[in-house]
Order: sequence, then C-alpha cells, then structure tokens
Amino acid sequence: MTLDSRQMANWLVSGLAILALLYVGRPFLVPLAFAVLAWAVLNALTRTLARFGLPRTLAWLTSVLLIACAMYLIAQVVGTEAVDVADQAPVYLAKLENLAASWLAFLKLGPAPNFRDLFSNLNVAGMIGQVAASAGNLVLTLAMVIVFVGFLLAEQRHLPNKLARLFSDAESRTAAGQMVRAIAHQVQAYLGVCTFISAIMAGATYALLAVLHVSFAGFWALVMFLLTYIPTVGAAGVLLPALVSLLQFGTFGPALIIAIALGSLHFVLANVVSTVLLGRTLNLSPLAIILSLTFWGLIWGVAGLFLAVPITGAATIICQHVEGLNWFAIVLGGPEPKHTARKNPT
Repeated sequence: MTLDSRQMANWLVSGLAILALLYVGRPFLVPLAFAVLAWAVLNALTRTLARFGLPRTLAWLTSVLLIACAMYLIAQVVGTEAVDVADQAPVYLAKLENLAASWLAFLKLGPAPNFRDLFSNLNVAGMIGQVAASAGNLVLTLAMVIVFVGFLLAEQRHLPNKLARLFSDAESRTAAGQMVRAIAHQVQAYLGVCTFISAIMAGATYALLAVLHVSFAGFWALVMFLLTYIPTVGAAGVLLPALVSLLQFGTFGPALIIAIALGSLHFVLANVVSTVLLGRTLNLSPLAIILSLTFWGLIWGVAGLFLAVPITGAATIICQHVEGLNWFAIVLGGPEPKHTARKNPT
C-alpha cells in the first residue's frame, strides 16, 4: 500500500476545516441537529399512530400533543424538585463530610476534607451567573429547535421533488433515496429504542426510590431517563440515586439495593433488549461509539453526547454510498455478519 502525500495533505486540511466549522458553528449546528432528531421522532410517532388506524392529520396532532405533554412533565419536575434538591445541598454536603471522615478515620488516611469550606471559597456569584446564562442559552436553543422543526415539517413534502431534481440520472436518484431512507430508518429506530429503554429505567428508578422512601424520586428518575440516552454513561448514572440514599439514611443497605437493582436492569436493557430490538440496524463497533462520544463531547459538550451516536450512524451510511469513503464506513462499522463472511471467503 502506497501513500500519496498530496492526498494526505488534502485530507488533513479538509479535516481541520470541518473540525473548525463544527466548533465555530456550534450555536447554529447543535439546535439544527436536535431539530432534525425531533423531526424524525415526530414522523416515526405519526407513522406508528397511523398504523393503528388514526387519520394522518389526527396522528400528527396526537404526536405533537404527546411530545408537548412530555416536555411539560419534564419542566414540572425540574421546576419543583430541582429547587428542593438545591435547598438540601448543604445538608447532603454535611452528611458527605461526616461519611468521608468516618471512612478516612477507619482507613487511617488523615483528616477528612471540609466540603463546606471548599464550596464557600468558590465564587458563588460567578457560579450563579453561569447557571443563569446556561438557563438563558437553553431557552434560546429550545426556541431555535422549535422554529427549525416547524420549517422542516413545512418543507418535508417538497423533499422528494428536490431530491429528484438534484440528481440528473435515475441511478443516482435511486442511490440517494436509499441512503436517505436508510439514515431515517436507523435514526428513528435508535431513538425509539433509546426512548423505550430510558422510560423503563426512569419508571423503575421512580418506583424503587419511592418504595425505599428516598427523597426526590421524580428528579432522579428524570436524571436516569436522560443519562440512559448516552451509551456507557447511563450505567454509571445508577450510582447517583444510590449515593443520595446513602447520604440520606447513612447505611449501605438501601444504596446497595438501588445500585444492584438498577445496575442489573440497565445491563439487561442495554445488552439484551436493545440488541434484540435494534438487531443490526445500529451497525457501529463499540470502539466507534466510545470514540464518537469522546469526539462530539469535546466539540459540542453535553449536547454532543446525546447526538454522537445518531450522527456517527448517519455518517457511516453516507460513507457507504460515497466512493472513496468506504474504508471509513468499514472502520466505524461493527463485525461483518457470519452469512456474509461465508459467502466471501478469503
């Protein structure tokens, strides 16, 4: 294999230009990416409701209403329990300090850190300003997403005609249509399965915390719902309600029950249920998923963690249909099916 230095230079310059564009254009590209995902979810939900016999218009209205109710429920939980969690933060810090002191004394590692002094030395005013700015940015991003979704819904009926006019020959139009349908199917399937798994995790978290009388069960259920969307991160998220129960009760019993129960459920959902439901729809290697989470997290922050897998899956499908980028799809893709390997022996 020979390497062309000019081609490598072109690839390097193009990659740096794309990287700079992604980083600089983050305020515009992140809301647009979320809008495309929300648009895909609306279409998938509408088609699902239409299969049950609902008229197309009624299915659209029902889909919008369901998503609006979900957003309202999330806002209610954040607006009520999040404030209570912030009010109880000093109490939890004191309990965490006592717990750390007892363990450090048992292990003979020295005095425990004073968490209250640590937080008091921080720039509280600056932190409040950052939180306020983040809240303002969140409202602005949400407004942009809603506007983008509205225009996508208004434009989607013209997309087939535009796709037909974009390519002159029938073969290119067919290939482009197959690529768009494959991306839509993969993204919709992935989001549907993730939403289903996240809802199960949130319901189980709320039920278990309510039975054990752990405070703020609704808030931690919402946190688990959001974290389960991020591969590998949701598994570590079960430690948060377990730690809260440990600080609340001061014993390891409830914390172990929560960690084992939710951890086992997450393992089954992520490794068994998602595999059965998705099959080979999301044909990405585990290494590609980890690398995509790292890359998009560095470029777009927390939003990049939620968008990493759908974007990487869509990029893999595009590379499969673009001559010269097939190698990139092979690198990102999962293992080749056994029946395909038997048909093409080496």
